[in-house]
Amino acid sequence: MHRLLTSRFSKLASLLLCGVLAAGSTVSASVPAFVKESLYTPYAAKVASVESTLEADIVIIDGGLEQGIRLGMVCTVSRGLKSVGELIIIESRNDRAAGLILELVDDSIIQAGDIARVKTLQNS
Repeated sequence: MHRLLTSRFSKLASLLLCGVLAAGSTVSASVPAFVKESLYTPYAAKVASVESTLEADIVIIDGGLEQGIRLGMVCTVSRGLKSVGELIIIESRNDRAAGLILELVDDSIIQAGDIARVKTLQNS
């Protein structure tokens, strides 16, 4: 009798587990991926313009606090797959930021349309 109850319980438990797994995969598959994404591209924004002044060139970025770009952050600037240079953010507001050029790669220039991304370190 005990063996019969154990066998029934085992079958019931496995059926229940299969049902839970199937229901879980159905729910996660029905939620579109964009629901979990931010409205704003995190930590990246397009360069709007480069303003020349007597002291230094200031890079204006079409993104700021909403994209996670904060005062003092260092950003890498790229054009396609090519790295162009680095900036340090000197001002950041909701939808705009400004940075000073720290470094240019191989006599490149930063121009409107380039992408500025917050430079991050990766621990392995």
